[in-house]
Amino acid sequence: MTFDDIRSETPHDSAPVRSAARVLGQAVLARGGVRHFVDAATPVAVFLVGYQLFGTGPAVAATLTAAALLAGWRLRRGDSPKVVTAALVAVTAYSALVLFTGEGRAFFLPEIVGCAVLTVAFGATLIRGRPLSLLVCQRLRIEPSDVDQPRIRKHRRLTAAWAVMWALHVLVLLPLYAADQITALAVATTLLGKPSVVLAVAASWLWIRKR
Repeated sequence: MTFDDIRSETPHDSAPVRSAARVLGQAVLARGGVRHFVDAATPVAVFLVGYQLFGTGPAVAATLTAAALLAGWRLRRGDSPKVVTAALVAVTAYSALVLFTGEGRAFFLPEIVGCAVLTVAFGATLIRGRPLSLLVCQRLRIEPSDVDQPRIRKHRRLTAAWAVMWALHVLVLLPLYAADQITALAVATTLLGKPSVVLAVAASWLWIRKR
């Protein structure tokens, strides 16, 4: 789902925020939002169960098998081959890291590193004076190439909020990784992954839409 899709289905009037949020939620559900969340959670759940019951090797084998079956199912449903391939490559990379280190917690290390990188990326654009949210919105043609100072200030606040969100991800996940809490990591990465990002995108869109 893209911002253009959302905008095309949303009334361009002064409807209350609750109405806009309801329309956005319906658009997400219509495009398989729940299914995508289940797709993302499945490899993590399979890895956790396999690791707890049988150890590293069987867990990796079960996870790769589940990811491959899931990829085939998604392709048959007509999902984008690029998106499906990217997801499969990511799970493969996570699994390879587990085999390389011999540690189950390594499966979640890329998530932590990714959140840290995004924290720095959003924060760095604030320092440079070009908020990342503005650059993204301009790339998606949600914002014009030439925006006034009030809009730039709004995007500075929005970019700061995204930086804080990613930083909170790191603050939650890193201690669990250091303590080798595999189950807690699985639960946290599932809940803090797509659900938090979807909510953040929805809130950002509503904030940007409010002139």
